[in-house]
Amino acid sequence: MAPHPKRRCLSPTPVSASASLDRLLQSVLATADPSVSVAIGLSLERLLDSTPLHSDKESLVHGARNIASSLLEASTRFAQKLAVAHNASVWPLPAELTTKVFSLLDTESLCFAAATCLHFTKCASDPSCYANIDLTRSPAKVTNPVVSAMIQRAANNLHSIKLGSLLQDDNRFHQSPLTESCLAALELNRGAAGLLLRKLHLYNLKIGCYYQCSALSTCKFLSELEIVGIRFRFSSIWKTICEHCHSIERLCLESVAGFPLQACQVDDLLKSCPLLSSLALRRLGIWDDQLSILVKEAHGIKFLDLSYSSVFSGSFLRDLGNAGSANCLETLILRDCMDLDAEEVSLFLSAACYGHWKSLRYVDISNKKGLLDFRGSSGPNTRCAIKVSQLVRGRPDIHLKADYPQEMYVSLKTTPPTPDSLIDLTRSEIFLDASMMIVWICFHHRRVSPVFPQMTRILLSFIILARAIY
Repeated sequence: MAPHPKRRCLSPTPVSASASLDRLLQSVLATADPSVSVAIGLSLERLLDSTPLHSDKESLVHGARNIASSLLEASTRFAQKLAVAHNASVWPLPAELTTKVFSLLDTESLCFAAATCLHFTKCASDPSCYANIDLTRSPAKVTNPVVSAMIQRAANNLHSIKLGSLLQDDNRFHQSPLTESCLAALELNRGAAGLLLRKLHLYNLKIGCYYQCSALSTCKFLSELEIVGIRFRFSSIWKTICEHCHSIERLCLESVAGFPLQACQVDDLLKSCPLLSSLALRRLGIWDDQLSILVKEAHGIKFLDLSYSSVFSGSFLRDLGNAGSANCLETLILRDCMDLDAEEVSLFLSAACYGHWKSLRYVDISNKKGLLDFRGSSGPNTRCAIKVSQLVRGRPDIHLKADYPQEMYVSLKTTPPTPDSLIDLTRSEIFLDASMMIVWICFHHRRVSPVFPQMTRILLSFIILARAIY
């Protein structure tokens, strides 16, 4: 019988170097006595003193520094993990709900919240928090890399961008340091970010025409565009809008030098942007015939702002009554228009008093220098002032604002007229109403029967006679 083979003796498992190092480090760190740290430092000094060669001493010093740096980085990193875990456990809202709350904040508040702790930083890094980028509150702190990083961080959630300073002054704290390449991120990946953008607002940025047009050409689905402080002839921008931005519903362009506008540009805009419902052209040189084309062909405009513009006298308001846009026009702003004629404003207010423009709800004809009267002088016109008071009484549904240097007529919320208030109208106002109504009828009914001029002359004779009697 063959002897049984000897059973092999199992040698003890060798302890890995990392496990030994872990036990050593644990034995050193487990001692809470601060004298241990001092003893380690003294031991290192004795070791360096006992080393004869200078090169060996440098090697020991270098190794000690590496070990200390590694321990410091590891401890700092783990302390941050502990803080994040603690904040996440103490914070009452889950991470998804916190991200949702952060997505409702403005961009500056979001940056402040992200700097609070690592838990908030993680929640604020979600792309949905950068869907609406608004960097207008502290423009002096915004640079091109910041804008580019936020656009790329928003990814597929990008919806709107607001850049620049809302104030037009030379204060360096209000000026934006953004340069031509601030919107370059919209053109990355074949303009992927630009295709997602729906609203773009640029305020007083010193960006050249080429770079603005290049950025706008990628934003083919913009519904809202506002550019304030244009410092160059914006024919190129206008052309880019007509060629690429066909979905615009709200357009606002404001220059700093009163650049002239051509009639063909107005016609191209109306044909290229059929969804346009709000139009603001501020500080531009616009003629009445161009505005007549605008009010006749733009059937869907509800908001029209021509503030601070020049050249036009207001005769386009006569065509406004016969245009399709009058059926839906709700807001008309003609604030501080230098060449606005008081006679034209009086005709417009008279027509509004007698029931034209049923949907009109807000009118601003304020002028800090006063309206031009028929003699060419500037100042508050009495006839226009009478029409303001009559419109306030006759159309309580219209919020009228008419501030002048010497007279102020403001009605932000009026009450329906009473019989007593209507009786208070003076006879001169009534006669003036009748005469202005006749002028309005004569203008809008040029092609009438031969009997109509005779009737007009009879009515004018009656008014003159009545005024002489009273």
